[in-house]
Amino acid sequence: MLLGQAVSRIEEEVRFEFQSAPEGGLALLSAVGLAVVAAAIVLMYRSEGRAGASPRRRYFLAGLRVTVMLLLAAILLEPVLAKYLHRWIDSYTIVLVDTSASMSLGDRYRDADAEVRVRRALPDAPADVSEIRRIDVVSELLARDGRAFLRALTERNRVRVYAFAEDVALTAVLRAAREADGAGTEKDAVDLDGATLAFSADGAATDIERAVRQSVEAQGEAPLAGIVVLSDGGFNRGGGVEGVARFLRERRVPVMTVGIGDPAPPRNLRITALEAPEFVFPDDPFQISVSLASEGLAGSSARVTVYEQIEGQSGPGRVIDRRELSLDGDGPLPPVSFEHRQPAAGVYTYVVAADAGGDESVLDDNRRSAAVRVADSRVSVLLVSGAPSWEYQNLVRLLQRDASFELSCWLQSADARAVRDGDTILRHLPVLAEELFVYDVVVLLDPSAEGLDEGWAGLLDRFVTEHGGGLVFVAGRQNAPSLLRDEGIGRVVDLLPVSMNPDADLILNRLGFYQRREYAVAVEPEALTHPVVRAAEGEAATRLMWEGRGGVYWHYPVLRAKPVASVLLRHTDPAMRNQYGAHVLAAVQYAGAGRTGFLAFDSTWRWRQGGAENFNRFWIQMLRHLSEGKLFRGRQRGVLSTAGSEFPVGEAVQVEARLFNERFEPLALESVEVQVQGPTDRQVLNLARRVDRPGEYAGRFAPSEVGAYTLTLGPWEPSQAEPLVREVRIVRPSVELVRPQMDRTQMSSLAAVSEGGRYFGCDELMNIPALIPDRHEVITTKSRPTSLWDRAWTLAALVILLGAEWGVRKWSRML
Repeated sequence: MLLGQAVSRIEEEVRFEFQSAPEGGLALLSAVGLAVVAAAIVLMYRSEGRAGASPRRRYFLAGLRVTVMLLLAAILLEPVLAKYLHRWIDSYTIVLVDTSASMSLGDRYRDADAEVRVRRALPDAPADVSEIRRIDVVSELLARDGRAFLRALTERNRVRVYAFAEDVALTAVLRAAREADGAGTEKDAVDLDGATLAFSADGAATDIERAVRQSVEAQGEAPLAGIVVLSDGGFNRGGGVEGVARFLRERRVPVMTVGIGDPAPPRNLRITALEAPEFVFPDDPFQISVSLASEGLAGSSARVTVYEQIEGQSGPGRVIDRRELSLDGDGPLPPVSFEHRQPAAGVYTYVVAADAGGDESVLDDNRRSAAVRVADSRVSVLLVSGAPSWEYQNLVRLLQRDASFELSCWLQSADARAVRDGDTILRHLPVLAEELFVYDVVVLLDPSAEGLDEGWAGLLDRFVTEHGGGLVFVAGRQNAPSLLRDEGIGRVVDLLPVSMNPDADLILNRLGFYQRREYAVAVEPEALTHPVVRAAEGEAATRLMWEGRGGVYWHYPVLRAKPVASVLLRHTDPAMRNQYGAHVLAAVQYAGAGRTGFLAFDSTWRWRQGGAENFNRFWIQMLRHLSEGKLFRGRQRGVLSTAGSEFPVGEAVQVEARLFNERFEPLALESVEVQVQGPTDRQVLNLARRVDRPGEYAGRFAPSEVGAYTLTLGPWEPSQAEPLVREVRIVRPSVELVRPQMDRTQMSSLAAVSEGGRYFGCDELMNIPALIPDRHEVITTKSRPTSLWDRAWTLAALVILLGAEWGVRKWSRML
């Protein structure tokens, strides 16, 4: 078999030939010469004058002599037996089926001619043709009348069926049912009746150039008869029709295109994005933001409705808000925001539905959903303080009164027999992982160095970076200046969102231990919407709340905020500035899996003088913000994560897990299982252990359906009570929905760039096979011939013939 070619039949032929036979005039001359010699022999014997031979005997002897002469002439011509092998090289027709996400849409067929064509092509179509997806139309067309279309194609050429979107994949190689398997038959070719053709429209983009190029190049040297493309023409990646034209310029291959879908300009309102927090606290306000775009609906109105569904609830859920919109033109609309509060803990799904009155070309992009988890537990806080300062006393009273917090206090200056504050009484500072890691947030309120050694600092580092805990350091004049220089807690300092100032002691000495003048704090403009400092009523209320807010006498001067930190508050004293701007008084940042904060002063308790609301709001929002890393991950000994919460259908979703045993050490199992529950199916995903990263596991799966997927891991140990759960949403790629109509111009242009190509409606499919020629080839090869002239029987024949002539002449006394 030749490379890249499929041989359907091999025929063997054996011929008798003269290897040295003369050609042309020489052949004629040789034939005349033989005839003359033969005639001379006959005349010579005829005129033989010797007695004893009758005329019949003389003719017999003449015949023997002529036979010898002819035999010698044949030997000179070198007779051979030549064997010829005739190989039938199959030609192919390529069928390209578009499986991009736009092919999963159902059309309402505002173009009447397009609807008529679909009903003519599919007589059994339902009354509402919008129920048929485009990919289903293709499947029905290929399966109709016993696969009559494919059967007609295989009568002349073999057929290779490819599915294409952003990439191209071979689906089947088809042969006519009358072909028999043979030694030269292509391995993957199957009878038409036995082929399985199933298509899933989930591709993220449509690259027709790549599809044509790769499918043609895959044929190798095999003859190509034609290409049939079944698509909606939404080519949005690669070189498009122009790229196909460049590739086919020197190839005389007809491209037959079949348009699938409604070509009418779309009337469509689609939801392009939905944003909602993944985690909130009970009764805290949160925003649900919806981005929309419209096309062909100018002058009409639309309604956007938000439904709330409780986990496990069936049905659409309850309506929590509704908004009427005016559609003034095509393109993106201003974002629509809904504010909501949910007092009860649990997991809620918020479904946003957009309705433009039902006269839309596509309805599949009118709904989106997002899952929001409302905290189902109290925030567990460990407060470590060097002394019972005013800040300490006011913060303890706040957290003990607030039912959403569970407080444990360790006052370093207290006597061993002193009564400890907090909801949970501590007998010692937590120094083991199983003691410290049960908390959500650790507050270091101007602590002393007592008990805070290098080992404890490393434990706190793990608590934040690996287990998602929160940490806030509050600097006070009593201990912070010396503690922040202590190398033993260097790992804690490294977690903070600020860089220490090497000249901090000089600045403090210049300021003195006590300051008599009070300065206000200034909210960083970018922080007005930050959850720590914002007011629930909005940005304007936040400005008003913080305007003139004072209370700052002493502060610890840091150099600047770290690049990834969010600055919340700055000093307003013009003298408290450096090359990086006003001194930072409050900042937060992400640190590994957790979050950290820093307050450069310990006098927020003074904010209570005008009412406790501002003090309470700041600390509650600060601690809740820092705790979200731990609460969102759950208090389980691990985390199950993905790179995001929304992925295009067909794109591989990377799933990662970080797991610990009951001693909070990295788990040592070789693999763990994740149950993946999709809209209609369930599968098991194995996460393999990462050799170079203890306790971490990773794997991936490719979702094939649009909708919500729930990932569940565990429990992986008997002591692990609850599994880890992660929800992701699979959506259609947005690039596939920008122009959802069938592009007849693109499909016609694609056919026109080829020699002999044509565009067809879906009801004209059976006209295509007659236009695709049979281009199979026959390649003949000749094996080494078997010579006949140099055999023993040739010599024997000469001896017998000459001996017979001599014997007859002897017997006839003609010697």
